[in-house]
Amino acid sequence: MLRKAMKFNLFNISDIKTVYQTCCYCSNHNRKNDVILFFQKHFDLPVPEINRIMNKYPSFHNDTYSSLYYNFSNLMKFGFLKEDILKKIQILTFHPITITNYIMLLEEGGFIKSKVDTNVLIRFKFISKKSIATLKDLNFINNDTNVQHHILSFTTFPRELYPKSCDDSLSWNQVQTNLFKLFVGWKIKMNLQKIQYAQSIYHRLHNKSFRRTEETIDILLNEFNFSEDKIRRHSYLIHSDPDNTKAILENYNQLCGIDIKTVLSKHPKIILTPWKSIGEIKKHFKDFNIPESALKKAPEIYTLGSNTVYERLCKLKETPELASFIDNPQVARLIYYDKKVTNRLKYLINKNCISLNLLVTNDSSFKRFNSNGNDKGKTNDIMVYLTKELGEDKIKLRSLMERHPYWQYISLLNIRKTYEYLKTKQFTKEQLCQCT
Repeated sequence: MLRKAMKFNLFNISDIKTVYQTCCYCSNHNRKNDVILFFQKHFDLPVPEINRIMNKYPSFHNDTYSSLYYNFSNLMKFGFLKEDILKKIQILTFHPITITNYIMLLEEGGFIKSKVDTNVLIRFKFISKKSIATLKDLNFINNDTNVQHHILSFTTFPRELYPKSCDDSLSWNQVQTNLFKLFVGWKIKMNLQKIQYAQSIYHRLHNKSFRRTEETIDILLNEFNFSEDKIRRHSYLIHSDPDNTKAILENYNQLCGIDIKTVLSKHPKIILTPWKSIGEIKKHFKDFNIPESALKKAPEIYTLGSNTVYERLCKLKETPELASFIDNPQVARLIYYDKKVTNRLKYLINKNCISLNLLVTNDSSFKRFNSNGNDKGKTNDIMVYLTKELGEDKIKLRSLMERHPYWQYISLLNIRKTYEYLKTKQFTKEQLCQCT
């Protein structure tokens, strides 16, 4: 019998592995076709040349038509020619926000527009380490340009507070970093230590356009009515993308059934989530017939990746002990706290007292439950399930259930299995309700 079980399990594992490999192959194949189609349509390249490019720059294998086209059209919008892009084609694999920030920073930093090509973007970090004097000698920047004043002129920073002197022996990157501290310190009254701490954690702040930084802060102050203190406390918000924030506001009136601005004010980290990912997450829950209101208890779920949410929803539905909670108003907490839920589930199965609250509650509450030696389940989970299935009032159902002294020791999974079995035997909801 054991040998048969082992064979069955091995077969299942092999089957799952085959399906996974097939899915990965299909995904990679579709992406490759995406890349080929993009290059054929916009650069008129033959397939052998496209394959050579993809082999030389493997990052293209992770791209899609839409991501490549977005970067391509963005570069064209900034005045880059198709021939220039083709010379350094790997620029299309950069993150779109990185490309935008690099171009805008170079403009703010006094670089002559005709000198900014794809080669400069590719070598941005190397070039930015050169001294301003060297960059002027190389004709990247005009000799009479005061780089500090030029950068600040793109912001609302008061002219009377501009630095009096400019040391051209400093690297362009160092000047940019010093001015960022000066500007943010003035804009939201953030002290130097906190700015340096934020830069040490959120590295994108080292290369964020001053215009986009100010736009980001203005959106937080004016659209969300965040206080300067709140932005200082949540310094990760400074490196959020203003275009993404505006897209969130334009595309979604509500999240979790609540006004979008209210949710983002209480859970500002969601602002960092790509707006399209938010739409994908909403669709995943809709596909699993979970209402948007069920996310009220865990709005943080919108800080996860859409693929992660989908995988966890599939896992929830395929795990018998968890599938019973799919209609529970707090089901989103199971998905958000997936790691905690997985670890506790293994333990609670043996105690036969699985409940949603025990799976997601904080560690101190869980330890208190465990030290009590109680193996009684949480009856509210059962009531939520039966109320929905039988369409009866919760108070009435509880009074009917309480006729059985040990009902609180029966797991929700057993109740669900019994209910589903009785349905197959043509028992009506009225009959089941009266004989609970």
